[in-house]
Amino acid sequence: MIELLIVVAIIGILAGVGVPIYNGYMTSARVQSATTNHNNVVSFVTATLTKCAIGSATVTLGSTVRDCSDNSSLWAGYFITYFNSISTNPYGENAFNGTDATTPSGGPRLGLTGIGGTARGSTIFIRTNIGNESGGSAFLPVPGGPGNMWVEIRRE
Repeated sequence: MIELLIVVAIIGILAGVGVPIYNGYMTSARVQSATTNHNNVVSFVTATLTKCAIGSATVTLGSTVRDCSDNSSLWAGYFITYFNSISTNPYGENAFNGTDATTPSGGPRLGLTGIGGTARGSTIFIRTNIGNESGGSAFLPVPGGPGNMWVEIRRE
């Protein structure tokens, strides 16, 4: 009987140590996943707009053909629709929504990527809330860092 109590006590101690370590690991994995999502979105948008710049009249996003002559605002919507269909929020709190801008710091919400453009301009803007180890907001690109608070990809 005493052996059983000792085994139960050891399991309790291991669980008490393991749960915080696991939670820290999961938080770190979410930040890394959101960072990877951000980098993939920037790379994909850049590559897609490059196809237009080198002479393609149309580009296929998923199963939809898009016209390269459309303005940046329309392109932002196209990218949002495309990423909504293939992406999930690593934090699991909100569906991927590229136009989300509900935080006081200019959005998007935790784990989401904001994608925007202007009807008359030729620039796509991208920003991601990757979160941080304490569960708060942290953005890519880094505010106050080199450049702007948004990645700017210019359509040629």
